[in-house]
Order: sequence, then structure tokens, then C-alpha cells
Amino acid sequence: MRYFRNEKEILDLVASFESATIAREDWRHAEHLAVGLFYADKYGLEAGTDKMRSGILRLLEKGFGVDLSKEMPYHETITVFWMRTAYAFLLMTRGASPVERTNALVAAFDKDFPLRFYTRERLFSEEARAEYISPDLFQEWSLEEEIHRSLIPAKTVVGMG
Repeated sequence: MRYFRNEKEILDLVASFESATIAREDWRHAEHLAVGLFYADKYGLEAGTDKMRSGILRLLEKGFGVDLSKEMPYHETITVFWMRTAYAFLLMTRGASPVERTNALVAAFDKDFPLRFYTRERLFSEEARAEYISPDLFQEWSLEEEIHRSLIPAKTVVGMG
């Protein structure tokens, strides 16, 4: 699991994402979360989600050379879910520094976290890939509760305890 040592590492990551120069092998779950949290903090939920979506599509096409007319690895439901998670997490950890907050987010939420809300079949359906669909296991309002539960061991890490 990647941890960020300072804010410059986060800013450098965001810059490499925005310029579509980050290597495919360096664009993992922690990096997705860090950029999403940065955007949620800087732009808010709606604009941050728009920036994340357009950035991922640009990275796929320009950075990774994916022909989006032939292949579509982008997943709308997962992007929206993680941006909502990052935004809710941000609101719960306002007292922490950007580095503490980013590292706590990465530590608290593994890539399978959405499967607490979605069945595998629903989450990985073509419909979910193309457009945002609501969870089928928990209601969306329970996201904040699940985030809070996931944070309990991390409270001292982000200065919330």
C-alpha cells in the first residue's frame, strides 16, 4: 500500500494524472483515491467528480493509448462511488492535514469497499460501467455510516480522536 510522505508527492501525482504522463503500472487504487480526494477538496463533489471522470478518460486515451471507440475500461458507477466516498471522508476529517487525510483514506478503504454496497453482478454490469446506478445491498445514505465504521481504527491517525 502506498503512503504519501508530503504534500508535494500528492501534487506531483495530480500533475502527472492531469498531464496523462503517469505510467500505467503507477496508476493503482491508492493513486486513484489520492487524486479523487484532492479533487473533492479543491472543487467539491460535483465539479471534482467531473474532473476525475474527464481526467480518467484522458489518461486512458492519451496516457495509456486506449482506443476508447473500441474498448471502454472506464467505469462510471465506480468513479462516482469513490468520489462520494472521498468527499464524505473529507468532510469527516477536516482537521487533518492533506497528507494525513490522504494516507488515512488509502489505509481505510481497499478496492473492494464498493462491494459492501453492490453485488458483484450489479457493480460489474455493463449498465454500471456506462452510467451511475444505485447500490443494491445498502442505501446510498448508509455510505457515511460505513465510512465512519471504517475510520474507527484510523481516528488517531488523522487526529480525530
